[in-house]
Amino acid sequence: MVRISNEEIEAVRAQADIVDVIGHYLQIHRKGRSYVALCPFHDDHSPSMSISEDRQIFKCFVCGKGGNVFTFVQDYEKISFPEAVGRVASLVGYTLSVQPEAVQKNRDPGREKIYEVLNETIRYTMYELNGSGGVSEKEYLRKRGLDDKAIETFQIGFNPLNDSLYRFMHAKGFADRDLVNANVTRISDSGMHDVFGGRITFPIHDSYGNPIGFSARAVRTEGTSKYINTNDTEVFRKGDIVYNSHRARGPARRAGKVYICEGVTDVIAFWQAGMENAVCTLGTSCTNAQIAVLKGMAAKIVFCYDGDEAGQAATWRGAKMAIDQGCTVTIVLNRTGQDPDEILRSRGKEALAEMASHEMSWMEFVLEYLRNRTNMDSYLAKKEMADRAMAEIAKLQDETEKRYFTEQLSQMTGFRMEYAPAPAAKPVQEVLHRIKAPDGTVKAEELILAMMMSSASAARNFEENLGYLIDDTRQTAAMMIIDAMHTYGKADPARLISNTDDPAVRDMISSIAASDEYGAPYDADRMNGAIRRIKRTVLASEADAYREQLSAALNNETRELILNKYEQCLRELRRYIDEDDSE
Repeated sequence: MVRISNEEIEAVRAQADIVDVIGHYLQIHRKGRSYVALCPFHDDHSPSMSISEDRQIFKCFVCGKGGNVFTFVQDYEKISFPEAVGRVASLVGYTLSVQPEAVQKNRDPGREKIYEVLNETIRYTMYELNGSGGVSEKEYLRKRGLDDKAIETFQIGFNPLNDSLYRFMHAKGFADRDLVNANVTRISDSGMHDVFGGRITFPIHDSYGNPIGFSARAVRTEGTSKYINTNDTEVFRKGDIVYNSHRARGPARRAGKVYICEGVTDVIAFWQAGMENAVCTLGTSCTNAQIAVLKGMAAKIVFCYDGDEAGQAATWRGAKMAIDQGCTVTIVLNRTGQDPDEILRSRGKEALAEMASHEMSWMEFVLEYLRNRTNMDSYLAKKEMADRAMAEIAKLQDETEKRYFTEQLSQMTGFRMEYAPAPAAKPVQEVLHRIKAPDGTVKAEELILAMMMSSASAARNFEENLGYLIDDTRQTAAMMIIDAMHTYGKADPARLISNTDDPAVRDMISSIAASDEYGAPYDADRMNGAIRRIKRTVLASEADAYREQLSAALNNETRELILNKYEQCLRELRRYIDEDDSE
């Protein structure tokens, strides 16, 4: 079996941001200096998993699951540790010198060939756009407000006429079958022909950054569709795709929201205006699969479809779908009569950013959308409109919002709408389970581990004055910390997690690293107090064992020996108790 070296594992871990990686799988929210998410390892309804960007670990405070970037991917995808390293390496763009056997086994040759074809097509079309044959197309892009940086960032290209791409790819040795499977060429009675001939090409990638297809625009639209997209292939399903998600994921996480637009050029316009957290769904349709992708990108989805009838109807459908999936949704109404790229071109970046800053809540949009499509002079039409609006109001979680929008609906329709507040919650004391406080020894061991991970002095104190912990899992963690201190001079939690296959140890290290004690200045007095606490527990346990032995039938010599040990144990225990009492 192929083995990934520790050096490469560390290199991948150093390059990977655990927040970004987990953000590929879950919807995360900033909370103070950390991030939180619904824990995928138990039935979680309130975000209980904390993700520390500083410490590069995650920890669920309900089910106890924790670890580093590799163990999250390993547990989430239910794959081996080497395969998880390979998956993370792929996410961050790190090329391993070897591929884990599990990764190699799961690589699909057909998909890999499509990626290869599409990557070569991107290179060719970008070259053609910048050549003599693409002068008019590049001029068209400039007139649409796209500068060289935008063209390069989004890998925009040009596929000339006369099947030039097919001839180039054929000369490069690509098989006709692979070109057809990637949908860059097609077979007809007259032979092989380019799918996007005479069009400007906008590459489309999946969430991992793999090229999966194109959206292509005709500059001269007489007798042809303005835009066409790649047909469904093994890697391209239009209903699953969120254009630019691989670039926008990080900015969306940092901004706490993702803008969803209608088309590719809208996304690029937002990017040029400094809003890099914009994506689109290749038209006005929006599917549950796309909402799931958006939900995993940011806490809030901001719909920025056009203000025309088609755009508003699409906003209603898509936003309602997102609301039903539990997303936070706001809407930007574009009443300018211009597309975002037209606003950028005619009025500048500030105007586009200004428009995007005016967000309305979902219920504000609902009331406006329904009113604009209702004959307010008709009782039956108003009643139907009121029923639809109340159905949406009932889904709101906030009682103030429910009351406010019920009143707004009453004023709008002239009906007396009844607001029904939710039943009062039971007192906290009636619903919370009593949790027994942890034993003082457990706290002492956790304090020692936290100090050891943060301080070489604490680790040295432990070695010299104690050398053991009572709990087996914490003892294993302590020995790993000592070994790391001797080897690296520090005990990085994420590295420790990578060095064990024991999930209990991983969870323990994650829990300690997520505590407030980790990273605090080393306090020798507190460390010594925790050491004494553990010694007291051990001595008390020994005393109980000796007392139990003394209750049995023994000969005089054995009884005398055990009695001496018992009394010695009590004297030592008394000394530790007196030391603690004197402080």
